[in-house]
Amino acid sequence: MMTDSMRLVWEKAKEAIRSQVPDQGYLMWIDPLKVLKAAEDSVVLGCPNPLAKKWLMDHYRGLLESAMREAAQRPLKVLLEVAECAAEAPEAPEEAPQQLCLPAFADIPRPSSGRLLNRDFTFDSFVVGDCNDFAYSAALSVASKRSKLHAPLYLLAQTGLGKSHLSQAVGRQVMQESPEERVFYITAEDFTNEMIGALNTGTISSFKEKYRRNCDTLILEDVHFLSGKNRTQDELAFTLDSLMETNKRLVFTSAYLPSEIPKMHDSMRSRLNAGVISSLEAPDFRMRMRILQRKANSAKIALPMDVAEFMASELTGDIRHLESGIKGLAARNSIMGRGIDLKMAREVVGNIVRNRKALTLGVITKMVCKYYRVTEEDLRSRSRKQAIARPRQVAMYLGRRYTDQSLQAIGRSFNRYHATALHAVGVVERHIREHGDMREPVLFLCGKIESGEF
Repeated sequence: MMTDSMRLVWEKAKEAIRSQVPDQGYLMWIDPLKVLKAAEDSVVLGCPNPLAKKWLMDHYRGLLESAMREAAQRPLKVLLEVAECAAEAPEAPEEAPQQLCLPAFADIPRPSSGRLLNRDFTFDSFVVGDCNDFAYSAALSVASKRSKLHAPLYLLAQTGLGKSHLSQAVGRQVMQESPEERVFYITAEDFTNEMIGALNTGTISSFKEKYRRNCDTLILEDVHFLSGKNRTQDELAFTLDSLMETNKRLVFTSAYLPSEIPKMHDSMRSRLNAGVISSLEAPDFRMRMRILQRKANSAKIALPMDVAEFMASELTGDIRHLESGIKGLAARNSIMGRGIDLKMAREVVGNIVRNRKALTLGVITKMVCKYYRVTEEDLRSRSRKQAIARPRQVAMYLGRRYTDQSLQAIGRSFNRYHATALHAVGVVERHIREHGDMREPVLFLCGKIESGEF
Protein backbone atom coordinates (compact mmCIF):
# COMPACT_ATOMS: atom_id res chain seq x y z
CA MET A 1 0.00 0.00 0.00
CA MET A 2 2.86 2.37 0.85
CA THR A 3 4.38 1.81 -2.61
CA ASP A 4 1.03 2.33 -4.37
CA SER A 5 0.38 5.61 -2.60
CA MET A 6 3.94 6.72 -3.27
CA ARG A 7 3.40 6.14 -6.99
CA LEU A 8 0.60 8.72 -6.87
CA VAL A 9 2.91 11.11 -5.05
CA TRP A 10 5.60 10.52 -7.67
CA GLU A 11 3.19 11.27 -10.53
CA LYS A 12 2.29 14.55 -8.85
CA ALA A 13 5.98 15.35 -8.32
CA LYS A 14 6.72 14.60 -11.97
CA GLU A 15 4.20 17.17 -13.10
CA ALA A 16 5.90 19.79 -10.95
CA ILE A 17 9.33 18.80 -12.26
CA ARG A 18 8.13 18.94 -15.86
CA SER A 19 7.49 22.67 -15.57
CA GLN A 20 11.07 23.27 -14.40
CA VAL A 21 13.03 21.03 -16.78
CA PRO A 22 13.41 21.34 -20.59
CA ASP A 23 11.40 18.77 -22.55
CA GLN A 24 14.53 16.87 -23.60
CA GLY A 25 15.82 16.65 -20.05
CA TYR A 26 12.45 15.52 -18.74
CA LEU A 27 11.93 12.83 -21.37
CA MET A 28 15.53 11.64 -21.16
CA TRP A 29 16.05 11.52 -17.39
CA ILE A 30 12.83 12.00 -15.39
CA ASP A 31 10.07 10.23 -17.31
CA PRO A 32 11.72 6.75 -17.21
CA LEU A 33 11.94 6.74 -13.39
CA LYS A 34 9.63 4.35 -11.53
CA VAL A 35 8.87 3.89 -7.84
CA LEU A 36 10.46 0.64 -6.61
CA LYS A 37 10.12 0.87 -2.84
CA ALA A 38 8.82 3.34 -0.32
CA ALA A 39 9.07 3.98 3.40
CA GLU A 40 7.70 6.72 5.62
CA ASP A 41 10.76 8.94 5.14
CA SER A 42 12.24 7.71 1.83
CA VAL A 43 11.48 6.50 -1.66
CA VAL A 44 13.57 4.38 -4.05
CA LEU A 45 13.26 5.27 -7.73
CA GLY A 46 14.36 2.83 -10.41
CA CYS A 47 16.42 4.22 -13.29
CA PRO A 48 17.52 2.49 -16.52
CA ASN A 49 21.31 2.34 -16.12
CA PRO A 50 24.36 3.68 -14.26
CA LEU A 51 24.57 6.65 -16.63
CA ALA A 52 21.09 7.80 -15.66
CA LYS A 53 21.78 7.22 -11.96
CA LYS A 54 24.97 9.28 -11.96
CA TRP A 55 23.49 12.05 -14.09
CA LEU A 56 20.40 12.32 -11.88
CA MET A 57 22.48 12.39 -8.71
CA ASP A 58 24.73 15.11 -10.12
CA HIS A 59 22.08 17.30 -11.75
CA TYR A 60 18.60 16.57 -10.41
CA ARG A 61 18.85 15.18 -6.88
CA GLY A 62 17.86 18.45 -5.19
CA LEU A 63 14.97 18.99 -7.59
CA LEU A 64 13.73 15.42 -7.07
CA GLU A 65 13.69 15.74 -3.29
CA SER A 66 12.11 19.18 -3.42
CA ALA A 67 9.32 18.03 -5.73
CA MET A 68 8.68 14.90 -3.65
CA ARG A 69 8.59 16.94 -0.45
CA GLU A 70 5.99 19.28 -1.94
CA ALA A 71 3.89 16.43 -3.33
CA ALA A 72 3.98 14.32 -0.11
CA GLN A 73 3.80 17.30 2.27
CA ARG A 74 6.71 15.86 4.28
CA PRO A 75 10.48 15.45 3.83
CA LEU A 76 11.43 12.42 1.73
CA LYS A 77 14.89 11.15 0.96
CA VAL A 78 15.15 10.10 -2.68
CA LEU A 79 17.34 7.10 -3.48
CA LEU A 80 18.13 5.73 -6.93
CA GLU A 81 18.70 2.16 -8.03
CA VAL A 82 19.40 0.69 -11.45
CA ALA A 83 16.42 -1.52 -12.22
CA GLU A 84 15.11 -3.38 -15.26
CA CYS A 85 11.58 -2.17 -14.60
CA ALA A 86 12.59 1.32 -15.66
CA ALA A 87 12.44 2.17 -19.35
CA GLU A 88 15.18 0.57 -21.40
CA ALA A 89 18.23 2.63 -22.19
CA PRO A 90 21.78 1.91 -23.34
CA GLU A 91 24.25 0.74 -20.72
CA ALA A 92 27.15 2.90 -19.61
CA PRO A 93 30.04 2.33 -17.21
CA GLU A 94 29.75 3.86 -13.73
CA GLU A 95 33.09 5.61 -14.00
CA ALA A 96 31.89 7.80 -16.90
CA PRO A 97 28.68 9.49 -15.80
CA GLN A 98 28.86 12.19 -18.40
CA GLN A 99 29.20 9.89 -21.41
CA LEU A 100 27.21 7.19 -23.09
CA CYS A 101 29.42 4.18 -23.69
CA LEU A 102 28.89 2.60 -27.10
CA PRO A 103 30.87 0.11 -29.22
CA ALA A 104 33.61 1.27 -31.55
CA PHE A 105 31.17 1.21 -34.52
CA ALA A 106 33.83 -0.11 -36.85
CA ASP A 107 31.27 -2.47 -38.39
CA ILE A 108 28.37 -0.03 -38.68
CA PRO A 109 27.35 0.56 -42.31
CA ARG A 110 27.48 3.96 -43.89
CA PRO A 111 24.35 6.13 -43.83
CA SER A 112 21.68 5.37 -46.39
CA SER A 113 22.50 8.61 -48.18
CA GLY A 114 25.05 11.40 -48.12
CA ARG A 115 28.45 11.53 -46.51
CA LEU A 116 30.25 8.97 -44.42
CA LEU A 117 30.08 9.52 -40.68
CA ASN A 118 33.33 10.15 -38.84
CA ARG A 119 34.05 6.96 -36.90
CA ASP A 120 35.36 9.00 -33.94
CA PHE A 121 32.22 11.13 -33.60
CA THR A 122 30.24 9.12 -31.05
CA PHE A 123 28.47 10.04 -27.84
CA ASP A 124 31.06 8.26 -25.72
CA SER A 125 33.91 10.33 -27.23
CA PHE A 126 32.12 13.65 -26.70
CA VAL A 127 33.40 15.58 -23.68
CA VAL A 128 30.42 17.01 -21.75
CA GLY A 129 30.51 20.18 -19.66
CA ASP A 130 28.39 23.15 -18.67
CA CYS A 131 28.92 24.72 -22.09
CA ASN A 132 27.28 21.87 -23.99
CA ASP A 133 25.42 19.53 -21.61
CA PHE A 134 21.98 20.65 -22.80
CA ALA A 135 22.96 20.13 -26.45
CA TYR A 136 24.37 16.71 -25.54
CA SER A 137 21.18 15.70 -23.71
CA ALA A 138 19.01 16.98 -26.55
CA ALA A 139 21.02 15.07 -29.18
CA LEU A 140 20.99 11.92 -27.07
CA SER A 141 17.25 12.24 -26.61
CA VAL A 142 16.64 12.62 -30.35
CA ALA A 143 18.82 9.58 -31.07
CA SER A 144 17.33 7.33 -28.40
CA LYS A 145 14.88 4.65 -29.48
CA ARG A 146 12.75 5.27 -26.41
CA SER A 147 12.53 9.03 -26.87
CA LYS A 148 9.04 10.50 -27.07
CA LEU A 149 10.38 13.78 -28.43
CA HIS A 150 9.80 14.31 -32.15
CA ALA A 151 10.68 18.00 -32.46
CA PRO A 152 13.60 18.83 -34.78
CA LEU A 153 16.93 19.64 -33.15
CA TYR A 154 18.89 22.71 -34.27
CA LEU A 155 22.52 22.65 -33.08
CA LEU A 156 23.98 26.14 -33.02
CA ALA A 157 27.73 26.73 -32.68
CA GLN A 158 30.72 28.37 -34.25
CA THR A 159 33.34 26.25 -35.99
CA GLY A 160 35.26 23.87 -33.78
CA LEU A 161 32.84 23.57 -30.85
CA GLY A 162 31.36 20.14 -31.56
CA LYS A 163 28.09 20.54 -33.46
CA SER A 164 29.18 18.14 -36.23
CA HIS A 165 30.39 15.68 -33.59
CA LEU A 166 26.96 15.64 -31.95
CA SER A 167 24.98 15.52 -35.20
CA GLN A 168 27.00 12.55 -36.45
CA ALA A 169 26.74 10.86 -33.05
CA VAL A 170 22.97 10.96 -33.51
CA GLY A 171 23.34 9.15 -36.83
CA ARG A 172 25.62 6.49 -35.36
CA GLN A 173 23.35 5.93 -32.37
CA VAL A 174 20.30 5.49 -34.60
CA MET A 175 22.13 3.00 -36.82
CA GLN A 176 23.32 1.11 -33.75
CA GLU A 177 19.90 0.84 -32.11
CA SER A 178 17.78 0.54 -35.27
CA PRO A 179 19.81 -0.82 -38.20
CA GLU A 180 16.68 -0.96 -40.33
CA GLU A 181 16.20 2.82 -40.19
CA ARG A 182 17.45 4.92 -43.08
CA VAL A 183 19.80 7.69 -41.96
CA PHE A 184 20.58 10.50 -44.41
CA TYR A 185 23.60 12.63 -43.45
CA ILE A 186 24.19 15.48 -45.87
CA THR A 187 25.20 19.14 -46.04
CA ALA A 188 22.84 21.84 -47.28
CA GLU A 189 25.24 22.44 -50.16
CA ASP A 190 25.15 18.77 -51.16
CA PHE A 191 21.35 18.74 -50.93
CA THR A 192 21.23 21.72 -53.30
CA ASN A 193 23.62 20.14 -55.78
CA GLU A 194 21.72 16.85 -55.73
CA MET A 195 18.44 18.64 -56.37
CA ILE A 196 19.91 20.62 -59.28
CA GLY A 197 21.27 17.39 -60.73
CA ALA A 198 17.83 15.79 -60.45
CA LEU A 199 16.23 18.76 -62.22
CA ASN A 200 18.80 18.64 -65.02
CA THR A 201 18.37 14.89 -65.56
CA GLY A 202 14.59 14.77 -65.21
CA THR A 203 14.72 12.67 -62.04
CA ILE A 204 13.21 15.16 -59.61
CA SER A 205 10.37 12.73 -58.77
CA SER A 206 12.89 10.16 -57.57
CA PHE A 207 14.68 12.87 -55.60
CA LYS A 208 11.44 13.86 -53.84
CA GLU A 209 10.55 10.22 -53.13
CA LYS A 210 14.00 9.60 -51.67
CA TYR A 211 13.84 12.38 -49.09
CA ARG A 212 10.10 12.51 -48.38
CA ARG A 213 9.29 8.80 -48.25
CA ASN A 214 12.52 6.84 -47.84
CA CYS A 215 14.19 8.77 -45.03
CA ASP A 216 13.80 8.06 -41.30
CA THR A 217 16.50 10.38 -39.96
CA LEU A 218 17.66 13.48 -41.80
CA ILE A 219 20.82 15.20 -40.55
CA LEU A 220 21.36 18.42 -42.49
CA GLU A 221 24.64 20.24 -41.83
CA ASP A 222 25.33 23.96 -42.36
CA VAL A 223 21.79 25.06 -43.18
CA HIS A 224 23.04 28.67 -43.48
CA PHE A 225 24.32 27.73 -46.94
CA LEU A 226 20.68 27.69 -48.08
CA SER A 227 20.91 31.48 -48.10
CA GLY A 228 19.65 32.83 -51.41
CA LYS A 229 18.88 29.38 -52.84
CA ASN A 230 15.16 29.92 -53.43
CA ARG A 231 14.32 26.72 -55.29
CA THR A 232 16.19 24.59 -52.77
CA GLN A 233 14.43 26.26 -49.85
CA ASP A 234 11.03 25.59 -51.41
CA GLU A 235 11.79 21.91 -51.99
CA LEU A 236 13.33 21.43 -48.56
CA ALA A 237 10.34 23.08 -46.87
CA PHE A 238 7.98 20.55 -48.48
CA THR A 239 10.36 17.74 -47.55
CA LEU A 240 10.49 18.83 -43.91
CA ASP A 241 6.69 19.04 -43.77
CA SER A 242 6.45 15.45 -44.96
CA LEU A 243 9.05 14.21 -42.47
CA MET A 244 7.55 16.13 -39.55
CA GLU A 245 4.06 14.74 -40.26
CA THR A 246 5.44 11.19 -39.90
CA ASN A 247 7.52 11.99 -36.79
CA LYS A 248 10.90 11.40 -38.42
CA ARG A 249 14.10 12.53 -36.73
CA LEU A 250 15.47 15.85 -37.94
CA VAL A 251 18.79 17.40 -36.95
CA PHE A 252 20.11 20.71 -38.32
CA THR A 253 23.44 22.42 -37.67
CA SER A 254 24.49 25.99 -38.29
CA ALA A 255 26.75 28.76 -37.09
CA TYR A 256 23.77 31.14 -37.15
CA LEU A 257 20.29 31.36 -35.72
CA PRO A 258 17.54 30.94 -38.34
CA SER A 259 16.66 34.62 -37.88
CA GLU A 260 20.26 35.62 -38.70
CA ILE A 261 20.55 33.75 -42.02
CA PRO A 262 20.20 36.22 -44.90
CA LYS A 263 17.87 35.59 -47.86
CA MET A 264 15.97 32.84 -46.05
CA HIS A 265 12.27 32.48 -46.83
CA ASP A 266 9.93 33.02 -43.89
CA SER A 267 8.40 29.58 -44.54
CA MET A 268 11.81 27.91 -44.27
CA ARG A 269 12.83 30.02 -41.30
CA SER A 270 9.67 29.03 -39.41
CA ARG A 271 10.36 25.34 -39.97
CA LEU A 272 13.91 25.68 -38.65
CA ASN A 273 12.53 27.53 -35.64
CA ALA A 274 9.89 24.85 -35.03
CA GLY A 275 12.22 22.60 -33.07
CA VAL A 276 14.60 22.91 -30.16
CA ILE A 277 17.51 25.30 -30.70
CA SER A 278 20.48 24.25 -28.59
CA SER A 279 23.78 26.10 -28.59
CA LEU A 280 27.29 24.90 -27.83
CA GLU A 281 29.60 27.47 -26.26
CA ALA A 282 33.38 27.66 -25.96
CA PRO A 283 34.76 25.29 -23.28
CA ASP A 284 35.75 26.63 -19.86
CA PHE A 285 39.06 25.87 -18.14
CA ARG A 286 37.89 22.65 -16.49
CA MET A 287 36.51 21.31 -19.73
CA ARG A 288 39.62 22.31 -21.66
CA MET A 289 41.62 20.24 -19.19
CA ARG A 290 39.44 17.21 -19.85
CA ILE A 291 39.65 17.68 -23.62
CA LEU A 292 43.44 17.92 -23.46
CA GLN A 293 43.67 14.72 -21.43
CA ARG A 294 41.33 12.95 -23.85
CA LYS A 295 43.33 14.11 -26.89
CA ALA A 296 46.60 13.17 -25.20
CA ASN A 297 45.31 9.67 -24.50
CA SER A 298 44.26 9.32 -28.13
CA ALA A 299 47.71 10.47 -29.25
CA LYS A 300 49.29 8.04 -26.78
CA ILE A 301 51.39 10.66 -25.02
CA ALA A 302 51.78 11.31 -21.30
CA LEU A 303 50.58 14.81 -20.44
CA PRO A 304 51.92 16.11 -17.10
CA MET A 305 49.42 18.03 -14.99
CA ASP A 306 51.40 21.28 -15.04
CA VAL A 307 51.61 21.12 -18.83
CA ALA A 308 47.87 20.47 -19.15
CA GLU A 309 47.06 23.39 -16.81
CA PHE A 310 49.36 25.73 -18.75
CA MET A 311 47.86 24.79 -22.12
CA ALA A 312 44.29 24.99 -20.82
CA SER A 313 45.02 28.50 -19.54
CA GLU A 314 46.59 29.72 -22.77
CA LEU A 315 44.55 28.01 -25.50
CA THR A 316 41.14 29.49 -24.82
CA GLY A 317 39.71 29.45 -28.35
CA ASP A 318 37.89 26.58 -29.97
CA ILE A 319 38.65 22.89 -29.54
CA ARG A 320 40.85 22.84 -32.64
CA HIS A 321 43.44 24.97 -30.85
CA LEU A 322 43.63 22.30 -28.15
CA GLU A 323 43.99 19.60 -30.82
CA SER A 324 46.79 21.61 -32.47
CA GLY A 325 48.52 21.88 -29.11
CA ILE A 326 48.47 18.13 -28.53
CA LYS A 327 49.62 17.44 -32.09
CA GLY A 328 52.48 19.89 -31.63
CA LEU A 329 53.57 18.20 -28.40
CA ALA A 330 53.33 14.75 -29.98
CA ALA A 331 55.45 15.83 -32.95
CA ARG A 332 58.15 17.39 -30.79
CA ASN A 333 58.10 14.44 -28.42
CA SER A 334 58.65 12.05 -31.34
CA ILE A 335 61.32 14.10 -33.12
CA MET A 336 63.30 15.29 -30.09
CA GLY A 337 63.00 12.07 -28.14
CA ARG A 338 62.55 13.75 -24.78
CA GLY A 339 59.70 13.89 -22.33
CA ILE A 340 56.97 16.51 -22.52
CA ASP A 341 57.59 19.41 -20.14
CA LEU A 342 56.61 23.05 -19.64
CA LYS A 343 59.41 24.30 -21.87
CA MET A 344 58.14 22.23 -24.79
CA ALA A 345 54.54 23.29 -24.06
CA ARG A 346 55.53 26.97 -24.07
CA GLU A 347 57.14 26.55 -27.49
CA VAL A 348 54.04 24.87 -28.93
CA VAL A 349 51.57 27.28 -27.37
CA GLY A 350 53.72 30.25 -28.33
CA ASN A 351 53.56 29.29 -32.01
CA ILE A 352 49.79 28.81 -31.89
CA VAL A 353 49.09 32.06 -30.05
CA ARG A 354 51.58 34.04 -32.13
CA ASN A 355 50.08 32.83 -35.39
CA ARG A 356 46.56 33.48 -34.15
CA LYS A 357 47.37 37.07 -33.11
CA ALA A 358 49.46 37.92 -36.16
CA LEU A 359 47.02 36.56 -38.71
CA THR A 360 44.53 39.23 -39.70
CA LEU A 361 42.19 39.67 -42.63
CA GLY A 362 44.65 42.19 -44.04
CA VAL A 363 47.50 39.68 -43.87
CA ILE A 364 45.37 37.05 -45.58
CA THR A 365 44.40 39.49 -48.33
CA LYS A 366 48.06 40.30 -49.02
CA MET A 367 48.91 36.56 -49.16
CA VAL A 368 46.13 35.89 -51.64
CA CYS A 369 47.06 38.89 -53.78
CA LYS A 370 50.71 37.78 -53.93
CA TYR A 371 49.76 34.22 -54.86
CA TYR A 372 47.26 35.18 -57.59
CA ARG A 373 49.20 38.28 -58.73
CA VAL A 374 46.33 40.68 -58.25
CA THR A 375 46.03 43.86 -56.21
CA GLU A 376 43.96 44.59 -53.13
CA GLU A 377 42.11 47.19 -55.22
CA ASP A 378 41.20 44.40 -57.66
CA LEU A 379 39.63 42.36 -54.87
CA ARG A 380 37.62 45.34 -53.63
CA SER A 381 36.47 46.29 -57.09
CA ARG A 382 33.10 45.37 -58.62
CA SER A 383 34.80 43.15 -61.21
CA ARG A 384 33.26 39.70 -61.69
CA LYS A 385 35.98 38.39 -63.95
CA GLN A 386 37.06 34.93 -62.84
CA ALA A 387 40.68 36.08 -62.47
CA ILE A 388 39.45 38.52 -59.79
CA ALA A 389 36.38 36.73 -58.38
CA ARG A 390 38.24 33.51 -57.55
CA PRO A 391 40.98 35.16 -55.45
CA ARG A 392 38.31 37.26 -53.73
CA GLN A 393 36.36 34.11 -52.81
CA VAL A 394 39.54 32.42 -51.54
CA ALA A 395 40.39 35.45 -49.39
CA MET A 396 36.87 35.44 -47.90
CA TYR A 397 37.10 31.71 -47.20
CA LEU A 398 40.49 31.99 -45.49
CA GLY A 399 39.30 35.01 -43.52
CA ARG A 400 36.32 33.07 -42.25
CA ARG A 401 38.38 29.99 -41.44
CA TYR A 402 41.38 31.57 -39.76
CA THR A 403 40.11 34.77 -38.13
CA ASP A 404 37.29 35.58 -35.76
CA GLN A 405 35.87 38.19 -38.12
CA SER A 406 32.14 38.00 -38.79
CA LEU A 407 30.73 37.49 -42.28
CA GLN A 408 29.57 41.09 -42.19
CA ALA A 409 33.10 42.31 -41.47
CA ILE A 410 34.61 40.06 -44.13
CA GLY A 411 32.07 41.21 -46.70
CA ARG A 412 32.71 44.87 -45.90
CA SER A 413 36.45 44.38 -46.39
CA PHE A 414 35.76 43.55 -50.02
CA ASN A 415 32.86 45.98 -50.54
CA ARG A 416 30.36 43.12 -50.45
CA TYR A 417 27.38 42.09 -48.33
CA HIS A 418 27.68 39.23 -45.83
CA ALA A 419 25.47 37.05 -48.06
CA THR A 420 28.18 37.28 -50.74
CA ALA A 421 30.83 36.28 -48.19
CA LEU A 422 28.69 33.31 -47.15
CA HIS A 423 28.32 32.28 -50.79
CA ALA A 424 32.08 32.56 -51.32
CA VAL A 425 32.80 30.25 -48.38
CA GLY A 426 30.38 27.69 -49.81
CA VAL A 427 31.93 27.86 -53.28
CA VAL A 428 35.46 27.29 -51.99
CA GLU A 429 34.40 24.44 -49.70
CA ARG A 430 32.69 22.71 -52.61
CA HIS A 431 35.77 23.05 -54.81
CA ILE A 432 37.93 21.58 -52.06
CA ARG A 433 35.59 18.59 -51.66
CA GLU A 434 35.24 17.99 -55.36
CA HIS A 435 38.93 18.51 -56.20
CA GLY A 436 38.07 21.58 -58.25
CA ASP A 437 40.58 24.00 -59.70
CA MET A 438 40.61 26.07 -56.50
CA ARG A 439 41.59 23.14 -54.30
CA GLU A 440 45.37 23.18 -54.84
CA PRO A 441 45.92 26.92 -54.25
CA VAL A 442 43.61 26.93 -51.23
CA LEU A 443 45.38 23.98 -49.61
CA PHE A 444 48.76 25.60 -50.36
CA LEU A 445 47.68 28.85 -48.67
CA CYS A 446 46.19 26.93 -45.74
CA GLY A 447 49.49 25.14 -45.31
CA LYS A 448 51.42 28.41 -45.20
CA ILE A 449 49.00 29.85 -42.64
CA GLU A 450 49.07 26.80 -40.40
CA SER A 451 52.87 26.61 -40.52
CA GLY A 452 53.15 30.29 -39.60
CA GLU A 453 54.77 31.27 -42.92
CA PHE A 454 52.79 34.42 -43.58
